[in-house]
Amino acid sequence: MRRRVAPLLAAIAIASCFGLPHPAVAVPEPPPLTVNVADTDTLGRVLTDPQGHTLYRYDLERAGTVGCTGTCADTHKPLLNPPGAELRLPPGIAGTLGTVTRPDGAHQVTYDGSPLYRSTADLGPGDTNGADLHWHVINPRNAPVPAGTTG
Repeated sequence: MRRRVAPLLAAIAIASCFGLPHPAVAVPEPPPLTVNVADTDTLGRVLTDPQGHTLYRYDLERAGTVGCTGTCADTHKPLLNPPGAELRLPPGIAGTLGTVTRPDGAHQVTYDGSPLYRSTADLGPGDTNGADLHWHVINPRNAPVPAGTTG
């Protein structure tokens, strides 16, 4: 390995002396965000899935448990974490992502212990039609102002 690095370093040094371009060094892309943040027309800044669909928590669940199964999960789709995928919040968002195991063995994403769901009542990104007596959007603490807006 050492024999291969020395010629590369020498080539970079020579290129620098003569003002030649440096060889490109690939910087690894960070893993995708697990959740994102968006502003809604009715309920403020909320957590969303990567496609911009509002995420909800269910009041009848306790931290670390899943209560929305069967027909409930037909209308409130759990946000699942693919095996081996890193959990990532947007920069500046307070809180903790985790997972809880669903009865079918899938790993559902949690925010501060609450399992996260999308509502089939929401037709597109930014909709909040799934909010009701027991289902609530998640308004993250310390959410930064999205780029291109004023706060």
